[in-house]
Order: sequence, then structure tokens, then C-alpha cells
Amino acid sequence: MGKKRKPYTKEELAAVAKGYDSLQEFRAKEPRVYDAICSRKLLDELCGHMKRSQRKRYTDEELIEVAKRYDDLTLFIKNQNRVYLAICHRGKIDEMCGHMKRNVREYSEEELAAIAKGYDDLKSFRKEQKIVYAAIRRKGLIDKLCRHMKRHTRPDYTDEELTELAKGYNDLKQFRKEQRYPYFAIVRRGKIDEMCGHMKRFYAKDYTEEDLRSVALKYKTKDEFRKKDGGAYLAAHRRGILDDVCSHMEELRRPKGFYSKGYCHVVALGYKTIGEFRQGNGYAYSRAWKEGWLDDICSHMEVEDKWNKRLVYVYTFPDGYAYVGLTDDVKRRKNEHLHKYTHKKISPVLRHSRETGLNYEYKELTDWIDAATAAKVEDDFIRKYKADGWKMLNRMRGGGLGGNVKKEHKAKAIRTIVSRYEYVEDFRESEPEVYKELCDNRQFSKYCSGLKRRKKQPDYWTLDRAVAVMPECETAADFRKTYRQAYKIVKEAGRLDGYYPKPVSNNFKWTLENCATAARYCETKTEFRKKHRRAYERLLKERLLDELFEDKNRYE
Repeated sequence: MGKKRKPYTKEELAAVAKGYDSLQEFRAKEPRVYDAICSRKLLDELCGHMKRSQRKRYTDEELIEVAKRYDDLTLFIKNQNRVYLAICHRGKIDEMCGHMKRNVREYSEEELAAIAKGYDDLKSFRKEQKIVYAAIRRKGLIDKLCRHMKRHTRPDYTDEELTELAKGYNDLKQFRKEQRYPYFAIVRRGKIDEMCGHMKRFYAKDYTEEDLRSVALKYKTKDEFRKKDGGAYLAAHRRGILDDVCSHMEELRRPKGFYSKGYCHVVALGYKTIGEFRQGNGYAYSRAWKEGWLDDICSHMEVEDKWNKRLVYVYTFPDGYAYVGLTDDVKRRKNEHLHKYTHKKISPVLRHSRETGLNYEYKELTDWIDAATAAKVEDDFIRKYKADGWKMLNRMRGGGLGGNVKKEHKAKAIRTIVSRYEYVEDFRESEPEVYKELCDNRQFSKYCSGLKRRKKQPDYWTLDRAVAVMPECETAADFRKTYRQAYKIVKEAGRLDGYYPKPVSNNFKWTLENCATAARYCETKTEFRKKHRRAYERLLKERLLDELFEDKNRYE
């Protein structure tokens, strides 16, 4: 802890104060010195040379002159707040601002009476007609116009009535719960011992051990005991006999260390997939996930390679509208289309069904097929339905793989596919869709760092082959380090600039020339948006995207 500062001397305070000409500036910049001067009552002595901003003292003539410039009271209050406050302090608001228009409706007595007649309850009238109710109160007409309304007031009990009500109860807690107003009336009159003396009162200090045991026998768990009879629970806890009186109850919490690696392994053996394990025993799954045991205890489980599989489907309506899509989870996709909002937007299928009131027909066009093949098949089906005269509800062109696979499942599926190969070239040729997905998402080095690369012959590298391996690298530096000969060929051909994102620089600006250069190396708008977000937004703002990309991402 730092040392406490010594108090300022008078000379130090005077030296600091001499450096300022305005008291307001001095107070803002030197608050500690200012407080020290004020506490020692040296303000006039040390700050007498400073200027002090004071409010202007308006005369009545000046206030009237300013008020004459305005015809609207709201605008006058907004623009001349100090003048308005000065008028209010002098009580001359009607005299000086009487000519101004006020944006407050003035109700006549007949209008107030007509509105009040529509209500039978004063509470609901006050809640729903706040302005009208305030006008009635302001004019002193509450008794005249609201006499017919029901008013919620506390009943006025006599002592005999309170005594008679109290005789019907033997438990004070029950009496307070069921007869709230009579109970508080008794408390206010100070007659709680006189009228409720015969009732049984349970306090923590009055419980015997037998009472606590009899109360605890009503409940099956400690949590239920604590919630429904907190006084008895606390009394047992304070006396240290809680475990004794609750020995008959079920123990919901497992003891520490119950979910060991061996136990979680035994539980996992009863499931075939990780998804079934997570749904069947969430506690064991969570424990294994936190401790990093999943790979060991789930090694016997099957890996569903749904990440690489898709199914094409169609929704059709009797009025000639259709929607073609693909999915990796039929149940989830149906739920998104028909029962909930997706990505904060309503599905085209659900919107059309609500607008027309027509029933849809669902049909699966293919079985489970490879993702790359499914993307082409979906696009072909969209064109086919469109050629047959159907009006398509699809907002985006076909070919998007979609999918909502859990990260751990997707990662495990990718690693399973990559582990089948030893060389990058074999993986690229055999799994082109997975290879393209990893390159587009800049994840190639994450999953394929263990793969080897075959040595190339001196005449192997051509411009086309060099451009083909560029997506494997995230930056130009990685490309130069991994494929040095290919990097030289691409750089000499002038194809390197604009492909990789440049290092973040505060001075770099996306000019139209830079944007056009970057767009030249992207095949679609989607690829361009992913790689160069700022350049995409610049061209979109300038309305130059359609000139640089001939293909459209939407069906007209």
C-alpha cells in the first residue's frame, strides 16, 4: 500500500492557484487543490484574482423581450431554458408566456365526464387514461366524475370482527397467509398477543429434535425440504443434525470423484456414436469432454461422415410454386422450414404457406450422396423445375452445401478422411470437395500439416499448376515458404497481387483499382466477399459488382 501524501502547505496551494485565471478551469483541472483550499476557507484569499462565471440577472423587460420571439412553449423551453426557469421562479409564466401555443390538450368538463362514464373501476381508469385522470384531479372533479366507479380500499375491521376471524385458526403462519388484511390490521393496532395468543408459532428456537424429524419426514429430498419449510431446515442446519434428520432422503448429488475415467468408459461402451452418448448420459459426457477423455473412451464408436453427405429435397405447392434444397439433417431442416425462424428470417416455404393458406407436399429427390455431387444435382433440379414452369421460392442459386454439424463431429470426420492419405497430392485428387472446403476456410494447414509432399521434377511447375496450389496457403509468406518454385512463377506472371489478403495496415485503402484487381482472382461474389470483405463492400457501394461478375447469385 502506498504512502499517504503529506497535506498541502499554504505556499503550495498559492503557487498552484496562481497558474489559473478562471475558477471553473481551476476546479476542473486541480480538484484536490481546490478541495484543500475550500476546506481551509482560503478561497477568497488565494482565488480572488480568478474570474468567476455568474448567471445573468434578467430584468422583467428582458424576459418579456425574449419570450415575445417565440409562439410555441415547447420550442421556447428547448432553446431558452435559463430564461424559462427565471420566469418560472418569479411565478410569471401565464403573464409572459400566455401568448404561446401549448401542445397540451385542454379537456372540457363534458369531455372528461364522457370518458369517465366508460369505466366502472377507478384503478383501471387511472391506468388506461393517465392524462384524463390527471386532468380530472387537477380540476378537482374526482368525486363528481368518478363517483360511480369501484374503489379498492382496505376493509375497516372492528375489534370484534378481527377476534372472530382469528378464532378460526390455530397456526399463525396459515392465518397470515390466508387472511392478510386482518392480520396486518391486528399488527397495526398492537393486539397480536391478545387476538392471536392461542395460535401455534413456529420459530427456529422453538423446534425440538422430534419436531424437526417429523417435519423432515414429509419430504423426499433436501432441496424440497429447504424450499417448502425453510425455518425447520435452518434450525436443523444450525444445530448440526441436518444429515441425521434427512438420512431417509434421496441423495441427488454424486460424491466428488464419482465420474472417473473408468466409470465414463463403462458408460460410453453402451453407445454407438458420440451423439447418442451425449444425449443418453450428459453428465458423463461433460466430464469426459472437460478432462479430455473423449478420444480414449469413444474410440470404439462409429464416426458418421455426414459432413460429406447430403440429400436433395423439394417442397411443392398447388399454385405452381416450389422450393428445392439440400441438407445433412432432414429432421432439423424440416423444423427450420416449417416451425421456427432461421437466421432471424422466416423460411420462404413457411412464408408462402402463411400467405396463401395452401398445404405443401414434401418429396426427397435423392438418397444420401456426396456433397459435391449433391450441390450439382440441386442446381440441376432447380433448372429443371424452372424449365417445367414452376415458380421457384429459392432466394439463392443452388450449390450451397449448408449444414449445421457440431464442430467436434466435423473435425473428427475431417481428420478421419485426411488420415487415409500419406501425400497431399493423393488427398487433393481423391477428396476434391474436402480439399476445396479446407482451402476456402483457411484450414488446410490445421488438418493437413502431417501430410508429405512428393518432390517435383525441375520442369514440373507450370503456371496452371502453381495457381492450383495457392489456396493451400493462408498468406503469401506461407506460399513462398511451402512452394518456392511455384511462388516465383506466379509472381513473374503477375498473378500474386490481390490473391492473398495484405497485412493489416491503418494506412492501406481499398481504391477502385485495388478492388478490381482483387476481384479478378475470385470466381464468384461469395468467394470475393469471404476473402476481401472491405473491397466487396466498396464495390457494392459503388454499384460495380455486376460489371466485374457476370454470374448472378440470385434467381431473378
